[in-house]
Amino acid sequence: MSTVNQGNVSMRIAIAGFLHESNTFASQVTGMAQFRVHSGEKLLQHYAETFHEIAGFIAGAGEYDFEPLPLVAAEATPSGTVTAAAYEEITGGIIRALKANPGMDGVLLALHGAMVSESYPEADAETVRRVREAIGPDCPLVVTHDYHANIPASLVDRADALVVYQTNPHVDQRERGLRAAGIAARTSRGQVRPVSALAKPELVLNIYFHNTSRPPMAPLMAAARALEEQPGILACSVAAGYQYADVPAMGPSIVVVTDGDPERARQEAERLGRRMWDRREQLIVRIPAPAAAVTQARAASSCPVTLLDFGDNIGGGSAGDSTFILEQLLAQEADGWVVTLWDPEAAGRCAEAGIGASVRLDAGGKTDSMHGPTLTVAGTVRTLHDGSYEETERRHGGGRFFDQGLTAVVAVGREEQGNGGLLVLNSNRSSPNSIHQITCCGIQPHQQKILVAKGAVAPRAAYEPVSAQLIEVDSGGATAIHRGPQEYVRARPGLYEWNR
Repeated sequence: MSTVNQGNVSMRIAIAGFLHESNTFASQVTGMAQFRVHSGEKLLQHYAETFHEIAGFIAGAGEYDFEPLPLVAAEATPSGTVTAAAYEEITGGIIRALKANPGMDGVLLALHGAMVSESYPEADAETVRRVREAIGPDCPLVVTHDYHANIPASLVDRADALVVYQTNPHVDQRERGLRAAGIAARTSRGQVRPVSALAKPELVLNIYFHNTSRPPMAPLMAAARALEEQPGILACSVAAGYQYADVPAMGPSIVVVTDGDPERARQEAERLGRRMWDRREQLIVRIPAPAAAVTQARAASSCPVTLLDFGDNIGGGSAGDSTFILEQLLAQEADGWVVTLWDPEAAGRCAEAGIGASVRLDAGGKTDSMHGPTLTVAGTVRTLHDGSYEETERRHGGGRFFDQGLTAVVAVGREEQGNGGLLVLNSNRSSPNSIHQITCCGIQPHQQKILVAKGAVAPRAAYEPVSAQLIEVDSGGATAIHRGPQEYVRARPGLYEWNR
């Protein structure tokens, strides 16, 4: 928009964030209790040593010579629609902090891009509207988004620049945050004048195809990175979209930010949009259902095999207690399996019984009717753990410290080593972005035959290094990959996957 600061060391840029991926098909809403909120110096302490984009904002202060002004950052595990009360409380906190710090030279704002609140279907766009209103038209505002963002034109119009992750699994968040910080600092100093263009191909890009390391997305992401190397291009972002948020902007987006050249931004965004559209015939999903997937895993010659439970993708907002794959493992009498279920009640019963005790549990399938039946399982409590673990490598989401709550491991049908399986019962919904979710409980992946990760693409960064093979599973749940237009109310009905 315009520049506000010609100095350097005295420049102050505010840092804030409000990140949630909201699954409008999930049965449970997301309230204030589910959010982790950090403000002021605690925000800096929490994010600085992570691989999150806010860590990139913080690192940018040193690289681009500005003072970071930490305001408020809030995150919650993907789940259902955010309550109106939670949205107002967190957004209100950000706006109050902005108004309490007049004269800032820019704002860096981390938003997911797929947040839905009870009051605002495209909640991130509403947040940007409020921030812009609070800071005025001349203060640079640079926003970051998750790769699974549904991007409306109103958000792009109000931000000076939008920078989206370029990887899935998300392992480049810090770098994208750093790029955003550079754009904000250079804009404030009058060194660049960002202008943006948005293209939205009229198709559903199914989450099955979101892996940026293989076609059809790999060549598109390579083209985006190559474009960013060209003079005059400040950022090029390809967002795959988030098919589990029923909103008008649902679907993929391309955002190109140039230095003062709106026509070039438009041409490049439309060019990449056409490339995505031209690949539409490749976007047909063919993966096995749970029964066939378990049969395939049992027959594998090299182990372990990881089954990716697409329908119970916790990182996509699903429950974490789906039993469809576990049901097949038990029915087919598979050996050497590991399944994690979110079931605080069952975990608590194991803790009461104690290590070594025999237990008979009703496990899983308790959230709603979408995630399979509650299964009765019998076994021996092998370990109890507080559920905390640390991930020091780059993994999806950029987090470092995790807490899955009281966690019990039950040996099911394992009277002999290698028979039956291990059922991990945790008390906090936790996406399997780190292999330490199970190793912290004493489970060694290389000693197992079948691992089950409740996710789509996100777990790959953690599970590919320890797996001989990964098999995607077309399972039921809030993140089931086959949803037709009849299940949507707000999304555009003419999108390609629905009308090919």
